Amino acid sequence: MEYRKYNPVDFHNHVSGRKGKLDRQDAISRLKAAEILGIEKICISRPLTGDSPVPDEFCACNDIIMDAMKLSERFIGFCFVNPGYARESIKEMERCIVRHKMAGVKLYHQYFICDPALYPVMEYAAELGIPVLMHAGKLSDSSIQPRLSNAQHFLKAVKMFPKTTIVQGHIGGGGDWEWNLRVLEAIKPEARFYIDTSGSVIDAGIVKRTAETLGADRVLFATDGSMEEGLGKVLDAGLSGRQLKKIFSGNFNSILSARRCK
Repeated sequence: MEYRKYNPVDFHNHVSGRKGKLDRQDAISRLKAAEILGIEKICISRPLTGDSPVPDEFCACNDIIMDAMKLSERFIGFCFVNPGYARESIKEMERCIVRHKMAGVKLYHQYFICDPALYPVMEYAAELGIPVLMHAGKLSDSSIQPRLSNAQHFLKAVKMFPKTTIVQGHIGGGGDWEWNLRVLEAIKPEARFYIDTSGSVIDAGIVKRTAETLGADRVLFATDGSMEEGLGKVLDAGLSGRQLKKIFSGNFNSILSARRCK
């Protein structure tokens, strides 16, 4: 199909594992799906959803990602850390990103993206020239994930961490995406901000309106595991070839080119 010429990169996906061991069958299934769908690369992480994962736990998650990267060059690793353990998180970023060539950091809802506790991790990410992908959403019941970052938190974060490339995760997987886009209209042109298209939500217009609101230069193709839906909603958005090229891989390549730890 014609879209394959854009070499799609799934910016937000995961593999499974337990006690530091990769679920190889799950990883192989994702690789097969990517091959069938024409997805060239898959960015993967293994975040934990607990309130405060300890260093041994998040390091074990990253060991799983390293095993997946050894399994296939199609996998691009992201390093999961808990910023509450600042020194240990920096050490783990050095291990994963500098030594083992992971491409970015993945954060979950242990802290808001604009929490001052993130300063060490965000500043080191800026120093390395790698992106920080944050789990995000706007749920109707905030008690479900009380520290879930939404668009208002990202507006604060891009001001707090102006040198860090920040990616808001899964506009299609975190509740009220229309509210999210209205808030993000305030993003300044100079902000190092992107948003990914992942998530199981396939509402009509979600990708097209995201590209119209933020510009195709800020949008990253991603699936968060919903690979068929994730690809289909981008292809159904009525975007131009120029926009598709940026969203499928051009913006990812621009982010990757800023990496300082070669």
